[in-house]
Amino acid sequence: MTPESDVNPFLQGNYAPWREEGDAPFLEIEGELPRDLEGTFYRNGPNAAYEPLGRYHWFDGDGMIHAITLRDGRASYRNRWVKSAGLAEERAAGKATFRGLLEITPTEAPRFKNTANTNIVWHGGKLLALMEAALPTQMAPCTLETLGEWDFGGRLGTAMTAHPKMDPETGEMLFFGYSPFPPYLVYHVADRSGALVRSEPIDLAWPSMIHDFAVTKDHVIFILCPLVFSFENVKERGGAFSWEPERGTRLGVMPRSGGNRDVKWFETDASYVFHPLNAYGENGKIVLDVARYNKLVFMSPKSARKPEWEGDSAAHMHRWTLDLAGGGVKSVPLDDVSCEFPRADERRLGRKHRYGYAAVAPVAGESGMPAWSAVRRYDLERGTTETRDFGPGSGAGEPLFVPRTATSAEDDGWVIVLVYDQSRDTSDFYVLDARNIAGKPIAKVKLPHRVPYGFHGNWVPGA
Repeated sequence: MTPESDVNPFLQGNYAPWREEGDAPFLEIEGELPRDLEGTFYRNGPNAAYEPLGRYHWFDGDGMIHAITLRDGRASYRNRWVKSAGLAEERAAGKATFRGLLEITPTEAPRFKNTANTNIVWHGGKLLALMEAALPTQMAPCTLETLGEWDFGGRLGTAMTAHPKMDPETGEMLFFGYSPFPPYLVYHVADRSGALVRSEPIDLAWPSMIHDFAVTKDHVIFILCPLVFSFENVKERGGAFSWEPERGTRLGVMPRSGGNRDVKWFETDASYVFHPLNAYGENGKIVLDVARYNKLVFMSPKSARKPEWEGDSAAHMHRWTLDLAGGGVKSVPLDDVSCEFPRADERRLGRKHRYGYAAVAPVAGESGMPAWSAVRRYDLERGTTETRDFGPGSGAGEPLFVPRTATSAEDDGWVIVLVYDQSRDTSDFYVLDARNIAGKPIAKVKLPHRVPYGFHGNWVPGA
């Protein structure tokens, strides 16, 4: 039988896992790192530690944290596995013992490994590696040692989304957990110190994969898309999700001071959203900017071999405006270029933003794989864009905006991004001028090896 790694594109090229841990204290730098850019960029992503059992999807791999620390104009690198209980079991066996998401069957209860492979955030003095189907995993900030799962002192009774929101004024962490079984969604709040202070079940019309959500200063917005958990006909369909566009998409708006009974649902055309850019309230309306897919082919045999990430199945920047009094939704495309991983200035979370950043594909590829070779800056006030294209054979990750100071203007700072260079089979860490991302990079840090395509990361100042 042909090994899965020989036929699955998610196990080849820069999707293939990097299985070595290491430290590189002195990295080569082209240009000059700003002296006031000090801290650590933590990036999470999937790495299959062993040859998979059966079909493998990008979302299955074990978490690996890559940390790039900038200090005094110098740069260092460290990477470590998230040493989950599941990975410990597999290491003891010397082989994979957990099957992936594409191997779910309706006749047996699945065993899930908490890979903690999707995001990594800092809150309440804890560095948390996240995946949306399990508890967070606490990591040591300096050594990246795995400290174990964190259940908020026994108070968290659900999984935790990989996309919590940190309120820039209150310091609260807002998040949720979802499930294919009731309760389908539970909303949570942790205070500034990291203590879980609220858990609120939210009624949903159907169980869906709810990857992310949005918040404003006064509201929470739940995004219910027609990607439905369905355990009927799993074998024929090839996965546990059913795309049912006749349901449409519903946006649930809940006052942050309210609860389940106060959620107001707005209906719009069928679509899927992995990641919002940001949301804010203005003049009795909520403005919500997202990377929107017209449809999502997901977790099927076809998506395992050659996913559809182009045409209708590519995401584009989009704006929904919700009329809180009238109940309508205005739906307006903002760009016609394929994009993902949208980010805004985190100081503007839930507040009116002017700028946003995303990984984009200026020219459609032919592989059908998710691949972005550029980053784009959106000026949503002027309706203009600026693009830094890293060229053929490059792969750009999620761009992050880092402000020059805590009080700098929304566009005064840097955009940092990991980029894979196919010609050298390695990765570089770019520092771009946020006001001129297409111009000459301020600095390019050369990493000691490639960093496989992954998902999300965050900048922790001074760490």
